[in-house]
Amino acid sequence: MKVVTFTAMLGIALIFACVSCKSTPTEEPVPPEPVETPAPVAEPQKEPEPAVETPAPEPADFSEANKDLMTKLEEARERAMQADAKSAYPAAWKACEDAYAKLKADMESDSKTDQSERIQDLTARYDALDKASQAQAMKKRVDTLNSDDIDKDAYKAGEDALAKYGADGDSASADAAYKAYKSILDKAFRAMAGRERNAALEAKKNADSVKAGVSRKDEYAKAADMFKKADADYVTQNTESAYQNYQAAKKLFAELYESVSKARAAAQAAIERAKQKATETATYAADADSIAPLGDTEVAGIEAEDAVLLEADELANPDEAVIDVSNSEAETEVEEAIAAEEATAATEVAPVQEAQ
Repeated sequence: MKVVTFTAMLGIALIFACVSCKSTPTEEPVPPEPVETPAPVAEPQKEPEPAVETPAPEPADFSEANKDLMTKLEEARERAMQADAKSAYPAAWKACEDAYAKLKADMESDSKTDQSERIQDLTARYDALDKASQAQAMKKRVDTLNSDDIDKDAYKAGEDALAKYGADGDSASADAAYKAYKSILDKAFRAMAGRERNAALEAKKNADSVKAGVSRKDEYAKAADMFKKADADYVTQNTESAYQNYQAAKKLFAELYESVSKARAAAQAAIERAKQKATETATYAADADSIAPLGDTEVAGIEAEDAVLLEADELANPDEAVIDVSNSEAETEVEEAIAAEEATAATEVAPVQEAQ
């Protein structure tokens, strides 16, 4: 009985123990105490700075730049006028003049606006008119020359360039035409001027032979200066001017020779007449002396034999009046030009002779 009671009580104890273990509550974590965050301190607000107004930039002033470009335009226009562009190309000239008038009016109303593009374009058009008009004038002069003196390839190139300029106003064509005809004239006048130089030298030799530098000093000096100017033109490739000045010098020397020769001939004739008269007078005096000799007695109105009637006149050496116009550089270039022309002529004639 005691065993049963002990067993029962042990069982009850175990039951209570089990129940006791199952019902033991778990401890819940203790939440941390909240930390108070201090409220942010408001910074004092700055008063806004007053807005500064930026002035709008002033527009650029191109007055001076326009003025400089207009100077070049005026020069180009003047050259075109001197080349008689108005007659050579009336339509192109009128178009340029209309554009010029409009440009001037716009610049008078507003000089500050950039007009460089318009000014430069119009300058180029006037330049082209100048070159094309000069080319036309040179072509006419070329047409008056001997065909043997003309570079035919250059002539054709000039014709084509002038036609193109006339059709579309191309400035490059105007320049090409100008260069083509100028090269023809330079080449032709180079040999022609050389021949004129030789002729002028020959005329000078004739003038020197009659001492023109003594009796006609001023005219002689003028002719010599003209010859020297022609030499200067020749060596600086201004061959047409050289040709004209050699011609002028030749003419002056020739006129001097002719006029001085006539004067010398007249003077010589007067001397001969005086000699003849003196001979006749001497014969008459001899006859009179034989009839009524005067003897040694002085006669009123007749000077003594040893009387000095005129003061001695020291004459300058006429050879010193000759002006030297020699120029080795010009002489060399003349010889080369004439030789080149003769060589070209021989080359052109040879095929013709062979064909014949």
